[in-house]
Amino acid sequence: MNTPPTKTTHCKRFSDGLCAAWSRPFHSPTRGKGTIGWGMAAVAAISLLTGCTRELDVTIFNDVTDKSGLGNYVGMTHGAAWGDYDNDGQPDLYVTNHLRQAMLFRNLGGGRFADVTAEVFNSKDLGGDKHGAAWADFNNDGQLDLVQLTGAIQGVGVEPKRLFVNEGGKLVERAVELGVDNPPGRTRMPLWLDIDHDGKLDLFQGAEARFDDLTPPFLFAQQDGRFADATALLQPDSRSAPFCVLTALNDDRYPEVVCRLMGQGRPVQVFDTSASPARTLDLLPNSAFEDVAAGDFDNDGRIDLFMARKNSGGRVALARGGENELTAQIELTPKNVAEPTAFRFRSRGTLSLTVAGQHDGELEPTDVKLGPAGTSPASLVFDLATDAMRGLPQPPGGARPAVLVGSHKPGQWQIEFHARPEVFGGKAKPRYINVRIHSTEAIEDVEALGDGAKDETAPARLFMNREGKLVEEGDKRGVNEISISAVNAVAGDFDNDMDLDIFVLGSGDAGKTPNLLLLNNGKGKFEVVRNAGGAAGRLVGVGDSVTTADIDGDGFLDILTTSGGSMGRSLGLPSDNGRYQLFRNVGNGNHWIMIDLEGTTTNRDGIGAVVRVTAGGVTQMRVQDGGIHERGQNHARLHFGLAKHTQVDKITVQWPSGVVQELQGVKPDQVLKIKEPGA
Repeated sequence: MNTPPTKTTHCKRFSDGLCAAWSRPFHSPTRGKGTIGWGMAAVAAISLLTGCTRELDVTIFNDVTDKSGLGNYVGMTHGAAWGDYDNDGQPDLYVTNHLRQAMLFRNLGGGRFADVTAEVFNSKDLGGDKHGAAWADFNNDGQLDLVQLTGAIQGVGVEPKRLFVNEGGKLVERAVELGVDNPPGRTRMPLWLDIDHDGKLDLFQGAEARFDDLTPPFLFAQQDGRFADATALLQPDSRSAPFCVLTALNDDRYPEVVCRLMGQGRPVQVFDTSASPARTLDLLPNSAFEDVAAGDFDNDGRIDLFMARKNSGGRVALARGGENELTAQIELTPKNVAEPTAFRFRSRGTLSLTVAGQHDGELEPTDVKLGPAGTSPASLVFDLATDAMRGLPQPPGGARPAVLVGSHKPGQWQIEFHARPEVFGGKAKPRYINVRIHSTEAIEDVEALGDGAKDETAPARLFMNREGKLVEEGDKRGVNEISISAVNAVAGDFDNDMDLDIFVLGSGDAGKTPNLLLLNNGKGKFEVVRNAGGAAGRLVGVGDSVTTADIDGDGFLDILTTSGGSMGRSLGLPSDNGRYQLFRNVGNGNHWIMIDLEGTTTNRDGIGAVVRVTAGGVTQMRVQDGGIHERGQNHARLHFGLAKHTQVDKITVQWPSGVVQELQGVKPDQVLKIKEPGA
């Protein structure tokens, strides 16, 4: 058996800090010095790192992507969903790939996966504008089914959602006949829950508002094997509620639902499902967020909430994919079209440029002008030598956008973006222009001109549950020792020491940034782990999601990240080189137990149940939430680290039906199936 890794702590100053490990300096006349390796993380990172940031030097993860069979895909992603579709006890992986064909990978054991998409699905059901997906046994037949949400064609069209019913290992699309196709829904992330407490899973389809006056339903309740509109049972205070999570924030047997809202008004809403319709609870102050990870971080028997947050980039969003690569995404709107929008950099190498709009066909080679003569390249992918030109072209007239490329002196480049109001066709919707630059030499001194660049980092929020009231304690609990631009997060006991840790996926609008691992010290305070414990990740694509599963059955949680984030601003060039990265947990000598629930009166997946595991005088708490959070679904199997304890003293399951079940003297290091007593 492996021994726990040695945890050493060292003090890191900004001169050798995390930002410096992935980027070179940039500066802006209006914002001072900073770095772009963290997607313009300059101001916050400097303020935190000019003193001393203490980091644990411990390896938790190894990158096993290539040998797992998941390393060949390059392109858009939109989250990932783990579920055991073939009932062999091992988590399988479904990935939507957004506008590309979805894929299903069967777990072969030993951390290896095989693409079985063609064997399990009808290929005609795998295309379209796919967003979030989630597994659940909605019909209580012992086989996991799968919901796949889709968009609504530019926010004004229709596209059916999909519900794949598991029929002996084949996933057959039956959304129309089951009543959840919801064609006008501009849907984003699903949530399975039992809103009416009848033992049958209902389906919340998180969605953003359409660009017309239609208001499609959010919630479908299951009745007699079919679903019907039940939005009246859970009504967000906004037409945009892209995702919700299920958790337990008070002491009753009914779960709470936490929803992210968009638009005017509150950014978050908490629902108490003990009432029908669900009523709003005043538990949380207003706080915008990208994702939420719920867990009992101080083992006091109450669920707390960690919120991953980021700020939007400015008109010029910049990201580094390495020393020789730079990606820029430019946002042009009717309001800022007259403002100068440009960036410059220094490189002595030969440049390879790729220029693109957000959608195919939005830009033509003639929209790109090179040097004072204003010549155009033959295509939107072209090379430039250091001494190829001197000076900038003049902005052209007309209604087309323009990308101007020039060199003030050898090795110093400037790229400007121009548009006239006619480009927007009378609409307020932004236009995006993307540029990726690769040089044969280092790219240095990147500078966003004017006030075009903005710091995308934002402090995380950690709301601790104080007798049902959530109190923000992020700074004093260490989650902001390093501030990053965080787009997704998960909680899990990654070192099996009986407390929940936090893994945060980092990204700016234009490109991936390093991930962050925060280890819990056992008292609900967190310490930064150097290099995210081995899972800092590649700087390719745009950060999308992180999910957890024990892929090889060794009792330690592994991590999958996706970096083809492709919604809104990041759609197009920044996301087209996204990847899946699988990080295997190297493990240690600590014990563990994992629990699968089987409801009888309760829904078969046990969604909504609360499980408490006591060992060595410490009680840990988990909620069976289906594993669902923004853009991702963790494997729903409940995981508990047990440190050095060789016996579980007690396991208590509070089922949604009201039944309380207790087991004693359970052996560790096993997957334990607990069936609800009763029918």
